[in-house]
Amino acid sequence: MKKLALIILLAISVNLSAQTDTQNWLTEYKAAIKTSESLQNPILVFVTDNTSGDNYTALQEQVFNSENFKRYASSFVLLKLDISADAYNKRLAFHYTKSDNVPALVLIDEKGNTIDKALTEINSENIAEFMAFIKTKTKY
Repeated sequence: MKKLALIILLAISVNLSAQTDTQNWLTEYKAAIKTSESLQNPILVFVTDNTSGDNYTALQEQVFNSENFKRYASSFVLLKLDISADAYNKRLAFHYTKSDNVPALVLIDEKGNTIDKALTEINSENIAEFMAFIKTKTKY
């Protein structure tokens, strides 16, 4: 058991290279699934192509930099899927969001099942609805 915990901790520390503000984001799907299983936390998937624009800025300001998100981000395993990085990430992103829209957010469980619908249309109203939804999935 100690070896498993050490392996998971090592995988997490190796994969914490992508950050959005103060939150640490895993960048590998399999590591996120293992971490989710271990912590029993759902996975918040952030789909990006690493280009900035109005939608990316809106997510930064209204989600990732918000005090609410900072407060309950620890209730989730954070996964950043860069679809420009490889075809696997692109397939995963489409599988979970059912859309080619980027950026997007979706919540999945430790088995990789989607929890409710993805946030693919970025606007203030949709962001507020998604934030209210993920708050219901926090430990707070």
